[in-house]
Formats: sequence, C-alpha cells, structure tokens
Amino acid sequence: MLGSGSAGNVTLLQGLDQPVLIDVGLSYREVARRLDTVGVSPDSVGAVVITHAHGDHTRSAALFSRRHDVPVYATAATRAILESARTAANVASWGQLACDTTSEICGFRFTPFEVSHDAAAETVAFVIETPDGTVGFATDIGVVTPVLRTRFRDCRMLVIESNHADDLLQVGPYARSTKDRISGARGHLSNESLAQFIRADLGDSVRCVVLAHLSRVNNVPEIAEMTCREALEASGRHEVQVIVSRQDRVATTVDLGVWASQRGHGTVGRQVALPF
Repeated sequence: MLGSGSAGNVTLLQGLDQPVLIDVGLSYREVARRLDTVGVSPDSVGAVVITHAHGDHTRSAALFSRRHDVPVYATAATRAILESARTAANVASWGQLACDTTSEICGFRFTPFEVSHDAAAETVAFVIETPDGTVGFATDIGVVTPVLRTRFRDCRMLVIESNHADDLLQVGPYARSTKDRISGARGHLSNESLAQFIRADLGDSVRCVVLAHLSRVNNVPEIAEMTCREALEASGRHEVQVIVSRQDRVATTVDLGVWASQRGHGTVGRQVALPF
C-alpha cells in the first residue's frame, strides 16, 4: 500500500500495462508525493478502482480522475453515492464494476464480490488475476465469509484487514456503540479473527500476507504482525511472508514475478509488483 488505515487507503498495482490505483483515500497532494517516492508519475496511472464509498477510500478519487483523465471503476450503487457528493462529482469518466463479474482493467482481471462492511452501498473485495498469480484484496471486512474463504483459497498473495486487537479495542477510548460497531459482523476484522482464518483456511498457494487497515488507536503494528506470524507457524506455513502496511508510509514492494519464476510460471524481467 501507498498508505492504509482509517485516515486513508491507496494501493498501487503495477504490471505490463498502465498502473492501477485501488482506492484514493489520501489527499491528492499526498497521493502524488507517494507515487513519486516509488518512481511512478500520476499521469501514467490508467485507472482508479473503488472498493466502497467511505471517505478514507474515496477522498481524492474524483480529483485524481479529473487531473489525469483517469476512469473511476465502481459498482452502480457506489457510483450513485459518489455522484451525490459534491466533493466526488465530475470524475473524468466512469467504469462499471458488478459483483461476481470479471472486468479487464489495464491488463488485470478484477472480479469483485460483496463482503460484510457497513458502507451505505455494498463493499467489495477483489480477486485480481495477474500474469504472475492471483491477488486477494479485502481491506474492510467485518467477518470472513464462506464466499471470501472460497475466493481467496487459490490466491498467491492476500491483502487483508487486520484492524484491531480485541483487548485493545475493549479498553480503548471509543464509546461502547463505536466499539460494538467495529467488532461487529459489519465492522472491521480483528487480528484474532484473521489469525483464525489463517489457521483454518489459508490456501496452499499463498506466499505473502499483507496486513491492511490497522487502527492507530486499537492496534500496534508489532502485535498485528506477531499474531499473524504465530498463526502461520502454528499451521506450519513458515514460507509465507508477512508485510504490515502503515498509514504514514509506503510499505515494501511485493514482486509476484519472483514466485512465478521460482515455480516455472514466469519469465526473466517480467514483474507484477504492488508497492505496499
């Protein structure tokens, strides 16, 4: 991720065609600055893809679209919400997403599916097919559903929420109603719930887990990483890399081409990289 958390989420997906941004929830200036740190010009971006209509995922999507003549892909319900908001009106153009339907976007195949989260319209996760393997992408999920388990089983990399530690949420400063919302089935996934998913349902093909959307108030990066690693070790999955995304910085680039070439599926020099 270029940044991930309750103050803004942006992910850069790079492949053989133009780069794609998944959500644009930071300020335009900050998105441009972080793109520059990884050597990507905003003018080179070919599309913006939106997971849901919350502001920490859409803050400057429309502005980015207008300044760089980039289409914004969203479901019809999410588009309707964004079009009704003054700050998100007048995008350069729209691209259509539909749950359980695959869309070709800048050389990638995005298949969105609905997940459990409390946005006004549906929230979607993605299975993203790339030349070097499949990415499962779900930054806001209240609970791991059977559909998500099935869709993510054959992925090579997972970007998945690890929002809060249960104990830290319960002793934290939020009102009880907010705590109940966050910990509910339409809120945010805890470190412990993610660990349970890893122990029970992590697919054999997964080689990297990226922890996303960590709370600054109710989580600590080291705790999130430790909880994930302990679950992997308990499952005998010592080969799986763990990366923790942060709100205030760009995280490590993941190169899917490395794993593809190791398994004989890739070619030298071909890279599908996600700077997290």
